[in-house]
Amino acid sequence: MTDTALAALYERRVRDWARRARDDLRLADADVSVTRTSPICGSRLTLDLRCESGRIVALGHRARACTLGMAATAIVVAGAIGETLADVLTVGEALAQLLDGAEVGFPERWRELEIFAAARAFPMRRGSILLPFDALAEASSRLTP
Repeated sequence: MTDTALAALYERRVRDWARRARDDLRLADADVSVTRTSPICGSRLTLDLRCESGRIVALGHRARACTLGMAATAIVVAGAIGETLADVLTVGEALAQLLDGAEVGFPERWRELEIFAAARAFPMRRGSILLPFDALAEASSRLTP
């Protein structure tokens, strides 16, 4: 692990996104709330989700996570509104592929996820970055009979 690799991992845009998730924003009228914890680092995220006509109309959160988990949460909260759960989970799959070393292209509204390319050198950070997508996958399974 080099100082350059660490600097790339925690670049300014990552820190800026992480700041956006610092304050809890819970939904009192959520259709489902899911709490997930990354087993490796202990990052913990609760996501509240409300859907209408198959689309995400509101997301709330309470994140007690590392900078990377907080940044990923903020990007998901910003990008998921108006999307279907299936579409957001497809984006999460693409992010997992990116973290595994693949070259992927994200839809325009999800381009900020490219900031996590530097995490390829830090496989132990994968769980915290994917935490909001894991929470949404669980939420989806709870909403689907």
